[in-house]
Amino acid sequence: MNPQPIENFPSPTNSFTPLPSALGGEADSLAELIQPFPAPPPPPAVGPLVSARDFLAAFGLRENPFADCVHPGFFYRTESHQAAFSNMMLAVEFDAALGLLTGPSGTGKTLVSQLLLEHLNQPQYKTILVLVTPGMSKTGLLREILAEMNVALPVGITPLHDLVKLLSNEIIDLYRRGLRLVILLDECHLLTSDCLHVVRTISNIEIPQRKLVTCLLFAEARLLQRLQHPSYESLRNRIYVRSALAPLTQVDVGQYVKYRLIVAGRMTELFTLSAIGALHFHSGGICRSLNKLCLLSLVEAAVHHRPVIDESIVADCAARM
Repeated sequence: MNPQPIENFPSPTNSFTPLPSALGGEADSLAELIQPFPAPPPPPAVGPLVSARDFLAAFGLRENPFADCVHPGFFYRTESHQAAFSNMMLAVEFDAALGLLTGPSGTGKTLVSQLLLEHLNQPQYKTILVLVTPGMSKTGLLREILAEMNVALPVGITPLHDLVKLLSNEIIDLYRRGLRLVILLDECHLLTSDCLHVVRTISNIEIPQRKLVTCLLFAEARLLQRLQHPSYESLRNRIYVRSALAPLTQVDVGQYVKYRLIVAGRMTELFTLSAIGALHFHSGGICRSLNKLCLLSLVEAAVHHRPVIDESIVADCAARM
């Protein structure tokens, strides 16, 4: 059945119908208040987001030259880094018991350790890297070393003496097979007093003709202050080779940035001379801070379609770090 139209139904209207006159003058006041809301303003224009691919292409880069990672391919060897690498290698080649590399956080100690791992990947060495963690116990340190050597660990609680004996036997076995153990200990400033004395014990493993282990310690400079205490004299005297990393100079910063850009595919200048000065000033010559500031500056320049990075871009990014 078809629906019948409803007759005399008032047609819709957009006009405002006045309220009954009984309201008096209030009707006119309400009519003035009840008005349609104005149309909302249009949203602000937002430009396209810069993707990683766009960011690289904008500056002719194959890969990110300032990524937050340890990349040996981007290692720029300042005189300080070259000396550190060479000295640690000498400690290994001369069968020294201990070598020590210090420097402020972010200056490249971990990168040097990665280069050493790569360089010491030779048939005559068994090289391991142990990352020290806060609160690591002396048994925890020994178990971590043994685990990195792929030695089956005893189940349950094992006395310190037994772990030292197990490690000593493994080191002697390596020697009989023509291998020398090299232990790289990163973040050594976190080691407790007990752990440092365990390191000294490991360095004592030897035969009459030679030391059988070289421990390379990587630490912030505060470890040097601790080692001045008389209780560490025996350990301190076993450190045959020392080296220290320093923050980059302004000249180093310019060469460092240029080198990384070239490795990543950029063959022309990108940062102005004044920008290099600003990078050095705001980063303090610390590699990690420098990488972060360079990356932020690249992104800022890409977003605003700036072909060259000047001092103002670096300063703006530094203010947001």
